[in-house]
Amino acid sequence: MRFLPFFIVAWCAGCLPFGGPPPKSAELTAAARDLVQIARDHASAIDWLGLRDGQGEQTDATRVLDDYLISALVQSGVELAAADTTGKKWRDGAVVALQAGGSADLVLGGRLQEDAGWMYVRLFLAERAGGRLVAARTVRVPGDEVTDEVARRDTGSDRDAAPVQVELHLIAKREEGGVYRAVELQQGAQLQQGDQVQLRFKLGRDVEVYAFLYDSEGVVEALFPEQFVYSGIDQYGPSENGWITLNEIDRVYTLYFIAGPRLLDENAGEFFDRVGELIEQRQVDRFTGLEKLDQTLVEFLLRSYQQTQTLTVLREGEEIPQGRPATIVFDDGTRLDSQAEMLEGAPVLVRALSFSVQ
Repeated sequence: MRFLPFFIVAWCAGCLPFGGPPPKSAELTAAARDLVQIARDHASAIDWLGLRDGQGEQTDATRVLDDYLISALVQSGVELAAADTTGKKWRDGAVVALQAGGSADLVLGGRLQEDAGWMYVRLFLAERAGGRLVAARTVRVPGDEVTDEVARRDTGSDRDAAPVQVELHLIAKREEGGVYRAVELQQGAQLQQGDQVQLRFKLGRDVEVYAFLYDSEGVVEALFPEQFVYSGIDQYGPSENGWITLNEIDRVYTLYFIAGPRLLDENAGEFFDRVGELIEQRQVDRFTGLEKLDQTLVEFLLRSYQQTQTLTVLREGEEIPQGRPATIVFDDGTRLDSQAEMLEGAPVLVRALSFSVQ
């Protein structure tokens, strides 16, 4: 997984810690609101680096407190420019990892330490260049409050049963006479060499997300690398103003967008080996055998779920509710019309779309 910047564009007034059921701990909510006071009086954007334990590791406890803290930051109106969701280890002696992702002048992160039944959350606001400490704050919370929250979130069957809801824009554009125009991207569409694709989405709960293109020659290209994504925040693949250019002709591409508590992870390599065999055996050949491609993906996704589950792969022809039409304005002045798909699935949402390039 890699770091991906994301931008806070909207948040409901009474939003809760990311995803899943409402928080059970008023004490953790109050502690988070207290801690983020150190970031409220700064007009410039801040990169959120998260919490680590005394060894620089991310743990279940730090992840729980991360959710409370980010929720409190958003509700307090703090402008978060980016967040590091990779969970990489920090050096033991580092207060925060100044080198971690993002480019904002200020970074916010902290350490979690346990002692005699208490957990001490130390939050630091620092200048990225030089590491000057701008502000710091420490709050202690009962350790059992955190461990109870971890246990509550680990009730896998309840968490997996909750539907994943996504507002998804699948966008294609074509340059004609020096001007870009939107091209309809739908099942069976025929695009041209040089056309470009992008996706934009926003989640209803925090889950893992992975989006990729797989072509009829067995070549895979990531649109959005598999990673944990927070809900309620606009996300972009490959980036807000970045595109995947379709340079190879006479190929059929399948775009997969998948979102859920657990995805391919360590099974990804074996999955791509399996579908490569299907292509070699001509069981999947351009638009023929796409259902086998879908079935193989479902098989590998369900390996991460203990209970018997079924997954529906959403393709054209399925009932896919549409959102309101929108005009998206890019940094270069390009304006493209798009209409979001309002998708839902459990335990994993899978959207698939196949098209050719000539």
